[in-house]
Amino acid sequence: MSEIREVLFQSIRGVSNRGIARSLGLSRNTINQYIRLAKKLGLSPATSSEEVHDIALQMSKTLYENKGRDSNINKKIANYHETIKSYLQEKNMTQTQVHRKLASVHNFTVNERALNRYIAKHFPPMVKSTVHLITKAGEEAQVDYGYVGLMNGDDGKPHKTYAFVMTLSHSRHRYVEFVQSQNQRSWCQSHIKAFQFFGAVPQRILLDNLKAGVIKADIYDPMLNVAYEELSRFYNVILDPAKARQPQHKGKVERSVLLVKQQLIAGCQYYSLAEANAAALNWCSNDIANRICSSTGKKPLELFEQEDKPNMQGLPDKAFDLPIWTIGKVHKDHHVTVMRNFYSVPTEYIGKDVNIRVGLRTVEIYSSHQLIKTHLREFDSGKWVTDEADYSEQAKKYLCSTPEFCLEKAKEIGESVYTLLLVILKKSSNTNLRKAQAIIRLLDKYGAKRLDDACLRAIAFDNYEYDAIARILEYNLDSKNNQSCSTKVIDSNASAYVRNESEYTSSMEVNYG
Repeated sequence: MSEIREVLFQSIRGVSNRGIARSLGLSRNTINQYIRLAKKLGLSPATSSEEVHDIALQMSKTLYENKGRDSNINKKIANYHETIKSYLQEKNMTQTQVHRKLASVHNFTVNERALNRYIAKHFPPMVKSTVHLITKAGEEAQVDYGYVGLMNGDDGKPHKTYAFVMTLSHSRHRYVEFVQSQNQRSWCQSHIKAFQFFGAVPQRILLDNLKAGVIKADIYDPMLNVAYEELSRFYNVILDPAKARQPQHKGKVERSVLLVKQQLIAGCQYYSLAEANAAALNWCSNDIANRICSSTGKKPLELFEQEDKPNMQGLPDKAFDLPIWTIGKVHKDHHVTVMRNFYSVPTEYIGKDVNIRVGLRTVEIYSSHQLIKTHLREFDSGKWVTDEADYSEQAKKYLCSTPEFCLEKAKEIGESVYTLLLVILKKSSNTNLRKAQAIIRLLDKYGAKRLDDACLRAIAFDNYEYDAIARILEYNLDSKNNQSCSTKVIDSNASAYVRNESEYTSSMEVNYG
C-alpha cells in the first residue's frame, strides 16, 4: 500500500517511470503496471492527496487478488530451479532461451514474464562496476545512522548512542545530532532539526533500505513508516530508498558518518548528550563546514550558500504536527489504550487491531486504512475519552440505568416530571430507580405533554406511585383542569402535622376560654 502511494505521488509530481524505478529500486515493468492501473482508476496530475490514497487502496486490493496466482506459478517454476541454474551458467544464454528450452526439452510451459521475475529474484546479476554521480545543487540529501558507543543520557546513565547524519550531496554541508532512540518520532524529529539547520529542504532524501541491517525497520523503510510519509508530504520531499546492502549508493553520508566517528568521537569525552550535541552543532557550523572538500575543491558552507540553498525548497510557514503511529487492540469495554489513556471505538471493532495516529491535538484511529474515530488528545494519564455513540444499544441501556440520567431525561420532558422524580430518587434504592425508569418509559406511549400533566396531578394529590400515574394516563385524568394544581417540593424535614403549631394553640384557647 505504501509502495503504491509513493509511486503515484512521484508520478503526479512529474517524475518519469524510469526515474521512479531507479528511485525505489523497482523494475520499470512494475512501475508501468502501477501507473497503467492507476490511470484506469482516474489518476491525473490534478489528483489530490486524498484521491491518491483512495486509488492506491483500490490498486492494493486488485494486486493482492492476483498475488495468489503468482505464488502458485512460482511453486511450479521452483521444481525446475536447478535446471534453470544450469542453463543460466552457459555462455550467451538469455532468459528467453531458457523459456524456450523449458518448453521444448522439459515440456514445461510457463508465462515468460513470470519466469523472468523468478530469475530476477533467485539469480540476480552481480554488480561489476560503479560510477561517480554528480548531483545537481539542492536536489539530494543523504541520511544515515551510525553507532558511536555508550553515552550518558538525561537520567545520568549510559545508553547506546547513534549519530544521525544528513549530508547535502552537492555541497557536502552536514547536520549531525546524537540520539539514544531510534523510534519513528526520533527519526522524524532529527529530519525536522536538520531542515531547520539548513533553513531549506532538498528535493529528495536518499536513505537506507529496510534491510540495511542495524536499524529498526520502522525507521529505515519509508514505505512502512507512516509518520515519515506524512513528514515527506508536509515538506514536499521525495523519499528515495537506496538498494538493500548497497552502502556505496549513499557514499557521501557513509563518509560523513566515518568523519563523525574520527573527529567527534575518537579521543573525545562527553558527560551528557546535550554536551555532545553542542559539540556536533559547532563542528557542523564552524569546523568541517569551512574545510575544503577533496571531492568538490570548495568549502561545504560556501558551496551550500552559493549553489545548494538557492535551489532548495523553503521551509513551510507552520510547524509539522509530528505524529506517533502505533497499533492497539480494541478491548471489550470499547476502548483502546493509547499512551496510558483510553479512547472509545465503535462496537464492531472489538477484538480487532487498529492503527492509531497520535498528533499534537487529536488521536485518530484507523482500520484497514480507513479513519473510524477521532478524539481530542488527553495529555494526563488514566483519562477515559468516551463517545457514548460508540456503545451498542444494550450497553447504552445499561448506561441509562442511573439516577442522574433519569433526572436529566425528566428535565427534558417537563418540570412536573422532574419534580416528581426528585422525590422518588431522594432515597437511593434499586426499587426507586426502577420506578423512575418505568415512569420515563411512559413517554413513548403518551408523549411529553400528557406525561407532564399526569405527574402534576399526581403531585397535587401527593401520590408518587407508578400505578397512580399510569391510571391517570389510562383514564385520561390528565386532561382534567389542573390549574389548581401546583408543583410541590416535599421537604422531608417539615412537620408531619397538616397545620402548624400556632394554629393548634389558638384553637385550644378558644375552646377553654
